[in-house]
Amino acid sequence: EIVNRIRGFQPWPGAYTTFRGKNLHIWTARQDGRHLKEGELAVEGERLMVGCGLGTALELLELQPEGKKRMAARDFMHGHRLSSGENLGK
Repeated sequence: EIVNRIRGFQPWPGAYTTFRGKNLHIWTARQDGRHLKEGELAVEGERLMVGCGLGTALELLELQPEGKKRMAARDFMHGHRLSSGENLGK
């Protein structure tokens, strides 16, 4: 399960992806029941979800953009003006 893998990789080596060409550290996440394409972002109110393999999804809880401090996903969303349909890992 990917949530356990993210938790197991903390604090080192960490779970990383890319967003808009920069590294993004995923600190905490939890399983979500949505069906999203791999890497697809879904924004729902103050919640941020990302699609994983096999059509599953995670709710991202804490993130750390490259060169920034660790923050709640809602703060990341406000600072980056996210919209559903964008992708992580590209």
